[in-house]
Amino acid sequence: MLSPYAKAALFCIRFAACGLMILGFALYATDFYLYVSHRPISRPAVLALKSVPVLAGVALYGKSKGMAIYLTKDLD
Repeated sequence: MLSPYAKAALFCIRFAACGLMILGFALYATDFYLYVSHRPISRPAVLALKSVPVLAGVALYGKSKGMAIYLTKDLD
């Protein structure tokens, strides 16, 4: 059972993770359109850099409960 402070921290962390994932998918949208229209991918390194927000969001979402408990352990 989580305390109200931990629940609030969990919400904020998951909200930030969701924002990072949406940002990453928005960055990928144009490249996905080019891929679907059968145009060659000209800069694969840029694609790798555009995946960083998605990966950071997934990692943050995965670690969110542990982070929320750690951040609020002194508030109980």
